[in-house]
Amino acid sequence: MIQRYSGKFYLMASPAIDSAWLSSPSEPFCKSLNVGEAHPADILPVLEAPVPFASDNSNAPQPPPLPSKNCTRTKFSKRPLDDIVVPKETKDAWDNLFKEGYGADVCILTNEKSCVLAHSNVLSIASPVLANVLRLSKVKNGMRYIKIPGVPHGAVCMFIRFLYSSCYEEEELQKFVLHLLVLSHFYSIPSLKRVCICSLEQGWLTRENVIDVLQLARNCDAPRLAFICVRMVVKNFQSISLTEGWRAMRRANPALEQELVESVVEADTRKQERQRKMEEKKVYLQLHEAMRPSFTFARTAVGRLDLVVRCVLVIFQLVKGLKL
Repeated sequence: MIQRYSGKFYLMASPAIDSAWLSSPSEPFCKSLNVGEAHPADILPVLEAPVPFASDNSNAPQPPPLPSKNCTRTKFSKRPLDDIVVPKETKDAWDNLFKEGYGADVCILTNEKSCVLAHSNVLSIASPVLANVLRLSKVKNGMRYIKIPGVPHGAVCMFIRFLYSSCYEEEELQKFVLHLLVLSHFYSIPSLKRVCICSLEQGWLTRENVIDVLQLARNCDAPRLAFICVRMVVKNFQSISLTEGWRAMRRANPALEQELVESVVEADTRKQERQRKMEEKKVYLQLHEAMRPSFTFARTAVGRLDLVVRCVLVIFQLVKGLKL
């Protein structure tokens, strides 16, 4: 039996209901319900309807306390995509494979008539450009011969070593960073390209090499590095314009020189405009402070023409003096 007491519905455990439901399931549902009086001991809670009365708020649970000042959100440092943890043993194994050249089937010829041994499978997986070069190369005695001209032998060795294990020495990277930037762009090695750009941005960019780096950055599709170079040229134009790199750039690329000079002129114009606005702001502040007593005097002199005229003359003299 279902009964309601003070907004709550209860089901009464009555044998009459069970017998009615079991014996005659075809009878109407209303006949199986007994709406008579119910004893509190025989009542089971079925559904409690929420009643928005002030008397029920006293039974509501207390809200949790506010977090303390010491309870702050933990800040996790986001690891860059390139900074993936690789076991040192794995790197050493690939590095030793390159250094020992065991089972090498590729000979890379450099400008110094030296040979760098490598494996065709590793080169093909690391660089799609090298994969195409190896596919077109000729095989002689089971060895493929390719050339990487235009860069020193040490830069080629460091480049091929990076393809194996992503390992490099800081001193060698600083020495061949420009050559490696060109190789990484030409042979499509994004990871090495990011390493070179990051190294140049973090302190290896000097006044002597900024012009060369700027030209390489534009040719190698490195817009952020090019922007940093232009900003450095604008900031130190007097000293950079006297370097050998600037003179060589002026002979080979006069359009770039004109662009840099225009950037310097534009930066100077913006600087002068900021200074002019700051000076105007100072003048307006001085005028405001000087005219404050005059305005106060004019408020008290309302109705007296001579005092108002005198106040206007004082304000005119102040404005004229500030303009001068």
